[in-house]
Amino acid sequence: MKIREPNIIFVAGVHGNEKMPVRALAENNIPFILGNPQAQKKNVRFISRDLNASFGMRGKGYEVKRAAEILKEIDKNILVVDFHTTAAPIPFVIICDKKILPLAARVGLGRVVLMKYNIKKGHALINYRNGISIETGSHTSKKSYDLTLKIVRNILGGKKHPIKLYEVYGKILKPGRYHNFRRHPDGFIPVLAGEKAYDFYGLKARQIFNDWADIRNIN
Repeated sequence: MKIREPNIIFVAGVHGNEKMPVRALAENNIPFILGNPQAQKKNVRFISRDLNASFGMRGKGYEVKRAAEILKEIDKNILVVDFHTTAAPIPFVIICDKKILPLAARVGLGRVVLMKYNIKKGHALINYRNGISIETGSHTSKKSYDLTLKIVRNILGGKKHPIKLYEVYGKILKPGRYHNFRRHPDGFIPVLAGEKAYDFYGLKARQIFNDWADIRNIN
């Protein structure tokens, strides 16, 4: 696949057990930064700590050092597209700032989540470089592989697609039956329900607006 967008850089494998986007990019000769090579080799999420909660941190652990290396590789004027997979398999886009919505709308997934309530405590990659993170689906699903390639094509194509924007405001702390992006009887919309990597049962979100026409009016 020919890369025609010099202002965008792709990242994958920030978590070592999230292999499908890595395979998709590597096997189709799409340049990208491999986030956590050691964890990828061992097929574990991380070596000493979550790499996507290590940016801007100080210390001697492998992920802290690797996070500093990645930031040196990415110019502050470059937009980052960071691919992930999850045990909660509904694909969606994550942003930390509404100013990045035009890039998020190019992905074509429909659902964009604003992480106003930041579970990475401000130390995710997209807290330090402008860009988006994308949950492409299940860890081992071929759909995650195929969707990664489709997203790359969509982003490079430049067309903006309609989206629904959700804002995360808290954690789900009680066990129960939660369906991602379907309103719960208690009034919140679950996000990442079913993900096993965290010490909570998902995130609580509210829907902000429905389509691209609304995005264009954001200040």
